[in-house]
Amino acid sequence: MTFKQEDRPSAAEALKHPWITELSTIAVDETLALGALNNLKDFKNDQTLKAATYAFIASQLLSKGEKDDLARVFKAFDKNSDGKLSMDEVKEGYIEHYGKVMSDDEVEIMFNKVDSDKSGFIDYSEFVVAAMNETQITSNDKLQAAFRMFDKDGSGKITHDEIKAALTFGNSESMS
Repeated sequence: MTFKQEDRPSAAEALKHPWITELSTIAVDETLALGALNNLKDFKNDQTLKAATYAFIASQLLSKGEKDDLARVFKAFDKNSDGKLSMDEVKEGYIEHYGKVMSDDEVEIMFNKVDSDKSGFIDYSEFVVAAMNETQITSNDKLQAAFRMFDKDGSGKITHDEIKAALTFGNSESMS
């Protein structure tokens, strides 16, 4: 044991130690990784209502197994474990799990579609929404639950005010 601070490794050096790096390797089902990669690449976030519906389904209605599978893929891509994916991490993920190199243009196009808050990174919630299989997310029971989330008064119809309320996410100033 070393008591002198200057003789001890820094936190960054300790994280690079083989004991840590070997234990932190995440086993990912290649089929899941390939599916998530394809879905990320093909994701279209061109409609606000659709994006809000998908975000609700992703956060509230996915099963534990579905969430765990996507979390494993995200963690495998998140090489620096900062909770967000950079363009480089996505490119490395494509090479590692897909054996395919994405051009800078392809990564930028994909980022513009997936990075809904325009932070320059894909955070976990953005990843989950984009990486889900559209058939999986649009199952009848999940769509019915999402419809009920928008249909606040239970009328069976979604009004303009109900959409506005759902899309403002509690911002009372924008409700006026």
